[in-house]
Amino acid sequence: MKLAISTLALSVCLAAAGCNDSVYDEQADAVRDTTQEYASDVRDDTQATAESIREQSQQKAENIRDRYEAAKPAVEDNAEERADAIEERGETKADQLEERGENKADQIENQGEEKADRLEELDDTDAIEEVE
Repeated sequence: MKLAISTLALSVCLAAAGCNDSVYDEQADAVRDTTQEYASDVRDDTQATAESIREQSQQKAENIRDRYEAAKPAVEDNAEERADAIEERGETKADQLEERGENKADQIENQGEEKADRLEELDDTDAIEEVE
């Protein structure tokens, strides 16, 4: 019985001693705690940096949209002015071309009338000579 009690007491002592953390367990726990704190700090920092980048990106996009909206009427007006100028130049060139064509046609018509008049004169002169 004494042996059983001694064995039981020894078992309880060993069990109690086994439940206590050893120096290595404590060091491992300290390392875990420290790395978890660092990891948490890194997460917080990177999330803050990422959020800052997102906000900056959104701000830049809004600035670009604002500048585009501000520049849009000027660009449209400039395009309208350029289109009007091109249209006016085209109209002027077309008018000039039309006028040159009309002048050339008038010239050809006048030459034809002059030839016809000369032929009539010749015909009249020949008719007078025949009558005489």
